[in-house]
This record gives sequence, structure tokens and C-alpha cells, in this order.
Amino acid sequence: MTAELTAELKSYLENEALFTFGDEITEDTDLFKAGVLDSFGYISLMNHVQQRYGLELGEQLLDEVLVSLSAIVKFVEAHVLSAVDGR
Repeated sequence: MTAELTAELKSYLENEALFTFGDEITEDTDLFKAGVLDSFGYISLMNHVQQRYGLELGEQLLDEVLVSLSAIVKFVEAHVLSAVDGR
């Protein structure tokens, strides 16, 4: 799941924020510090994650701000797997 999830979120971010992952901006780059995401972009990304993967995020958006693609992928995977497992 990781490869497909990473590819889908990477494509979404590149299309919405009009940048390309590469040498300067990697999967571990803080997207806020790099100027790729602002608060509106983050909310849009989290709405996409919620709709695409069926996650109810609510207050989790405030508890844990995910700043890199790799952190977002880990978060989505953990929550999708816990939903499947019924945790």
C-alpha cells in the first residue's frame, strides 16, 4: 500500500501546490518550511485524505500537524489499517 499511497499523495500535492518533488523537496521535507504548503493548502490536503481514504480526522488535525509527505503516508496507513482491523 505504501508505494501506491505515496504516489497518489505525491501527485495530489504536485498538482495542487504546483511544485515537483526532487533533490530540493523530498518526501521528508517540511512542506511548510519549504513554502509548499500553507494553512489553506494543509486543510485542502487533509480534506482530500479524508474523502479519498475515508478517514474521519476531526481534532486529529489539531493534535498532530503532519509536515512531510512521509509523515502523511505513515499517518494514513496507520489509520486505514486500524480501521480495517477494527481498532
